[in-house]
Amino acid sequence: MICVVDKNNKIINIINADSPTRENERICYPWNSLWEQYTDVEPLEYAKQRKLSEVSRWTASNITGGFVSSASGEAVRYDSDKETQLTMQGIALNVETPLFAKKYPNGCPVRGIAESKNSKEVFWLKPSQVMQWMADLSMHIGRCKQAGWAKQAEVDACKSVGEVNAITLGGDESVPSE
Repeated sequence: MICVVDKNNKIINIINADSPTRENERICYPWNSLWEQYTDVEPLEYAKQRKLSEVSRWTASNITGGFVSSASGEAVRYDSDKETQLTMQGIALNVETPLFAKKYPNGCPVRGIAESKNSKEVFWLKPSQVMQWMADLSMHIGRCKQAGWAKQAEVDACKSVGEVNAITLGGDESVPSE
């Protein structure tokens, strides 16, 4: 995209082209808008919004990227995608009912990777273990959200684009653990 500017550097048109070919054409950046002053310098507010979007994606990815629970009696990394969360929530609502006992006489099957293993296996969770699993999941989600809020506060406090760009988002290792 190319911005066409007038003699005062105001954007008067945006055209679909790969590169500028005339003196009054400029490379169009995402923060450029028709009828606004042209700039090739990313504005601070745009940089903050860009980074806050990254923080939101990072937080969501950490929430759904798995967590460790010892509900089975050993440390196991379980999935925490939304489907798993909803499924386990529904099961947890029924742990004290005859339906749970009938459906899961050996416990509720949940797949995970034990700390000492390299592949998933099934763990059979009794009612109290399902509730502990859900508590561990909730704590995991809370830690991820708190880490996201802390990153949002870092972004909000930035006074320059350089400060915004200096904020790093690691994997879930930057989310505090239990």
